[in-house]
Amino acid sequence: MKTPLTPLDLVRRGLKVYPDRVAVIQPGGRQFTYREWGGRIYRLARAVAEAGYAGAQVGVLSPNTHGGLLAYAGVPWAGAVLVPLNTRLSAEEYAFQLRHAEVRLLLVDESLEPRVRDVARDLGTEVWVLGEGEAGAAFEARLAAQDASPLPYAVADEDDTLTINFTSGTTSSPKGVMLTHRNSLLNATETIYSFKFDQDSVYLHTLPDFHANGWGGVWSGFGVGVTHVTLPAVRAAEAYAAIEQYGVTHLCAAPTVLSMLTDPATARPLSRPVRVVTAGSPPHARTIADMNALGFHVTQAYGLTETSPLITVAELSAAQEALPTAERAPLVARQGFEMLLAGEVEVLAEDLSPVPHDGQTLGEIMVRGNLVMKGYFRNPEATERALAGGWFHTGDVAVTHPDGRIEIRDRNKDVIISGGENISSVEIEGVLYAHPAVREAVVVAMPDPRWGEVPCAFVALHGGHAASPEDLTAHVRTRLAGFKVPKHYEFRDDLPKTASGKFQKFVLRAELWEGQTRLVN
Repeated sequence: MKTPLTPLDLVRRGLKVYPDRVAVIQPGGRQFTYREWGGRIYRLARAVAEAGYAGAQVGVLSPNTHGGLLAYAGVPWAGAVLVPLNTRLSAEEYAFQLRHAEVRLLLVDESLEPRVRDVARDLGTEVWVLGEGEAGAAFEARLAAQDASPLPYAVADEDDTLTINFTSGTTSSPKGVMLTHRNSLLNATETIYSFKFDQDSVYLHTLPDFHANGWGGVWSGFGVGVTHVTLPAVRAAEAYAAIEQYGVTHLCAAPTVLSMLTDPATARPLSRPVRVVTAGSPPHARTIADMNALGFHVTQAYGLTETSPLITVAELSAAQEALPTAERAPLVARQGFEMLLAGEVEVLAEDLSPVPHDGQTLGEIMVRGNLVMKGYFRNPEATERALAGGWFHTGDVAVTHPDGRIEIRDRNKDVIISGGENISSVEIEGVLYAHPAVREAVVVAMPDPRWGEVPCAFVALHGGHAASPEDLTAHVRTRLAGFKVPKHYEFRDDLPKTASGKFQKFVLRAELWEGQTRLVN
C-alpha cells in the first residue's frame, strides 16, 4: 500500500476536504474556491501533458500571482519538473539558467515576458504568457480547452525531482538544486506545524514564491485549507491593506520586509495578531520590538535551498515567550533548534565531531536527513563536495549554546545574503575582471542597515588606467541583476594575499565589520 510521498498530496487533500473554502485571492483581481482551484490545476496538468512536456523541465517566471502559484501544483501534477526563476535577473542570467536546466517550456508573467522573449526564442523554448491582460488571454483559452475533472497526479517515485531551484552559492555560475517530492513533502509538513497553519489561516504571500518554493508555502497551506492571498509587489501600503481586508493571519518575509512594515511613515497597528516567520538574517531586537508593538509575532527560521529549505526554528517555551522583548529578542535572533522533520542539524568541528555546547567554540552547521537535496543538476563535482563525509556542509560557522540553540557567527563560503537574496561574490568578481581597467577584484559582504548585507568591491586597477565607482557600476549592470551590483568600492594599489597568491578575503571583511560582535548580518 506504499504510495510516493509528495507535497501534491497535501494539495489533493485540500481540494477534497475544503471544496467551498476560498483557496486563492489576488487583491484587485480574481479569487478561487478550492473546487475552482482544483479545476485549474487539472486543466494545466492536461495542457502541459498534451503539449508533450510531461517528464520535461518547465520553467516559471512570475511574481506572486495566482498564475504563478498555479504552476507549483499544475506543472508537477503532469509529471514535469518545475524550474522556478528569480524575477530580478538579467537576460544573460536567464539564458544561463534556462540552458543549464534544459527548460523546454516557460510559463512567464506578462510583466516579465519582454525580459526573456529574445532569450527563449534563441534557445528554442516555448513560452506561455500568464496574466490578467490581453497577453494572458491565450493561456486562459488553453486552460479552458482542457477537461477540469479530477486527475491523479503523475508521481512514480518520491525520489524523483520535483523542482530545480537555482542558488548562487560560491561559484561564478549558479547551481540548480534538485529537490525531490519526498524532500518537499517533509518540509511542507513541518512548516504546517511550525507556522501553526490551520483551516482558519489566511496566508499572505509576501515572500517571493521562487525563493526555495516559498519555503514550502506554495504547497503546505493547501493541505489544511489555508486561504492564500497573492501579492505581486510587496509594498507596505498594499501589504497592510491586504492584511486588514482579507483577515491575514500569517506571512513570511526576509528582515528587509519587516523593516518596511515597521517604517514609521507606513506602519499601522493591526486589528488582529499576525504570525510572521522570517529568515535570511537574524532580526534585530529593535525590529522585533517594533513588530510586536504593531501586533506581529515574529519567529526566525533558518535553512538553505539545498535543505528544502528550512531546518531550524527559534522555538520558544511559553515562559520565554512571556519575557520582555529585551530578553526574548536575543533568543529569537538565534537560529534555534532543528525543525520537526529536519533530521540531524549539528555544529561540527573539522573532524565531524560535535563542538562543545558552550556558546563559544566555532564549528560548521551540517545536516543529514530527509530534507537534504538530491544533488546539483548536471554538477556531480559540486554535489560531492557539498555532501562530503555523509553530511551536507552549509558553510555557515556557528556555536551551540548550553541549551542546544544554534547561533551563526560567520560564513565559510563567500556568499552574500542581501535582503533575502543569495549573491555569489565570485560571480561579481568575474564581471569586474572583464572591465579593461581592473587588474584585481575581490568582493565581500559589508553590513547595511536596510539590506543586512550588501556587496562591497575591493579593486586594484592596471597601471595607467582609471575607473570610477560609477564606471564599474555601469559595467556590472550590463551583466548582472541590479541587486548584485556592489554598493561600495574601495580602490587599492594591491589586495592582501597569502604566500601562494590566494586573496585573503577575511582580512578585507574584517575591515568592514570592525566593532561588530558577529560577522553576518
